[in-house]
Amino acid sequence: MNIPTNVLALVFVLSFLIVFHEGGHFAVAKFFKFRVEIFSLGFGKRLFGWKRKETDYRVSLIPLGGYVKVVGLGPDESDIVAGEHAAPAQPGTRLQRLLILFAGPGVNLVLAVLLTMGAFMIGIELPRYFEERPVVTFVDPGSPAESAGVKPNDLITSLFGKPVTTWREVELQTGLGSRQKIPVEVLRGGQTVKLTLQPEPKTEEQKKYDVGFTGLHAAVPVYVGSVLAGSPSAKAGLKVDDRIVSVGGHEVSCFSAVVWRIAQEAQDFKEKGARPIDIGVEREGARLTIPVTPRAEGAAWRIGFGAKFRDTVRRSLPVGAAFEASVRELRDQVRATGTILGRLFAFKGSFRQLSGPIDIAKFSGEAARAGVAPLLSLMGVLSLQLGLLNLLPIPLLDGGQIFVTLLEAAARRDFSITVKERLLQAGFAFLVLVMVTVLYFDVIKNVTF
Repeated sequence: MNIPTNVLALVFVLSFLIVFHEGGHFAVAKFFKFRVEIFSLGFGKRLFGWKRKETDYRVSLIPLGGYVKVVGLGPDESDIVAGEHAAPAQPGTRLQRLLILFAGPGVNLVLAVLLTMGAFMIGIELPRYFEERPVVTFVDPGSPAESAGVKPNDLITSLFGKPVTTWREVELQTGLGSRQKIPVEVLRGGQTVKLTLQPEPKTEEQKKYDVGFTGLHAAVPVYVGSVLAGSPSAKAGLKVDDRIVSVGGHEVSCFSAVVWRIAQEAQDFKEKGARPIDIGVEREGARLTIPVTPRAEGAAWRIGFGAKFRDTVRRSLPVGAAFEASVRELRDQVRATGTILGRLFAFKGSFRQLSGPIDIAKFSGEAARAGVAPLLSLMGVLSLQLGLLNLLPIPLLDGGQIFVTLLEAAARRDFSITVKERLLQAGFAFLVLVMVTVLYFDVIKNVTF
């Protein structure tokens, strides 16, 4: 059972990021000599903590974030949750209050760069094809890619009207573009061909997270990861770590091509009976041909092996290169986050693409079990998203309070505490609705009833 380690990883990751976020607000508030009454990890009833000078450092009952209560900054999430009224005094200048509000998200953005840098310096293992040119080697029959007119050997050059240069960009954008008509440009025989591709979720996992499937495949070597006992593969002598290079004399470039080619070879088996199919493999530097006779399993003919992914590259970078790689990685994540939020606001997206506490616990646990670098990488992404989401101009979030403060600056007067509290209450209601919706889909995706 991974639930205990998932929960522990979630507590560690969220506590770490929230402490730094609220620590940013705290440090700048103290620098400008604002009085800080409370530094809380969580909301609601105080569970335990300690008091130093005028500040109560505490852990509270509801683990949905945290807050610092800065006297005079105006009403905040702690007032709304506790049902209290903020003090009316407004010490300091608006610029100082803006800097305090910006400090939390700002620390998260800086932390995102540092954490991702650390991951790249330790070393991140990535599929080799991620950084290769997006040359299509196989198209699944009946897939969205085939319907769009994509063909093997096409080079994908543009998606959504913007250039793409790697398979990673292609998979990220098409995965996020589920059920959306995507303008695609491919280079075919020296000519640019314009197509329209509409990815659709196919597997149960893709449907859970509303991830688009295209049927496009890169050249990814196929290695045998497991051989089912008593299966045709086991009887024929197929072994773990064999690399499958051909089926029935035809070269294969990826696992989907292997499955399709076996199906093609077995088209007349029902009428004429099964016969051996030559499986070409590479084993310890030698190339062998192993005849395997598939067996019927429902409507399909199978040989009984599982594939594994082995073609990876480990990137361990010096400080300068790690910083550049971190910035590029986070830039891609910003675009992905913007795409998801943009589709939601346009009523084209799905809340399934957002992660709630169950998903974050699962991902945190998986990353922690995989090692320090994957955990740092995940924490970098989460810190980035925490910073960006807090900058949205939604009341109750830092961005909403920043927006109100800027309006006050334009009006050259402070709004009343009552007006600000009403805005925060509206923001609180909106965020509760969003959180309940995300949690609902979180449960649907991860809990089996």
